[in-house]
Amino acid sequence: MMEGVNAAILAGWSLAALLFAAALLAPLGGGLRRGAHLAGAAMMVAGAVTLYSHDVMALPQICAALIAGSAIGLALGRGMPRSALPSLMSGLIGQAGLAAVFIGGAALRDPHAFGLLDDATDRLRIEGAAAIGAAVACGAMACAGGAAVLWRGAAGRWHPLAAAAMLPATGGLVAAFIATPDLGRLLACVGAAWLAGWTVVKWALSWGTGPALALVGGFAGWSLAASAFLMENMPMAVAGGLAGAAGSLFGARLCGGAGRKGLADAGRRP
Repeated sequence: MMEGVNAAILAGWSLAALLFAAALLAPLGGGLRRGAHLAGAAMMVAGAVTLYSHDVMALPQICAALIAGSAIGLALGRGMPRSALPSLMSGLIGQAGLAAVFIGGAALRDPHAFGLLDDATDRLRIEGAAAIGAAVACGAMACAGGAAVLWRGAAGRWHPLAAAAMLPATGGLVAAFIATPDLGRLLACVGAAWLAGWTVVKWALSWGTGPALALVGGFAGWSLAASAFLMENMPMAVAGGLAGAAGSLFGARLCGGAGRKGLADAGRRP
């Protein structure tokens, strides 16, 4: 589905992904302001690469949306206490997951516009269905995770059990959607993925905001990669994969994975 890749565009998306990963790590060392600056730089790079790599048909509307979003972000940043900025960043990152859910829904509604139909059978190709399912599932998990951080509370004992149950359930529903794509199965994927993302991030919050923020960023990165496949944008898929892998690994490490050690203990022997 994806053809030649411009090296400059690939480099731009890779830089955006690395900046996002650095923004996720910055709050862990107390660098909230640095993290916000890195996230802003990542968004600027991603926006510039997007405008450069596409024939833009609605530039005034895009510019208006950028100005409005910047104004809202500035107002929120000035009005919220410094300690709440990581939660705000998590919520904003979760919005990228919500966008992926809408992209997946649009692709299912009009697969011809996304080039996902098989020429011989005029049916949705299996790789297209897989990309839709992955985008919607990861996007819903990112959105739910962002909401869980924003409305944080004490993690219950049932959260690990619920997460262990909902993650395989989400995978099973995605597989069922791939086998027989329809709206009902897609909505079931959204519901299961929402519960999975909420419970996983709530569980991660017991280790602190940093691991939860990293997991939300990881989910959003994977949803971005799947959405990029739907839009036939290989550089964006690479950037999303980098951000997804970085966020997921950081979150797992900070939650005590790999020998139950965090980053501070990474250099110590067991």
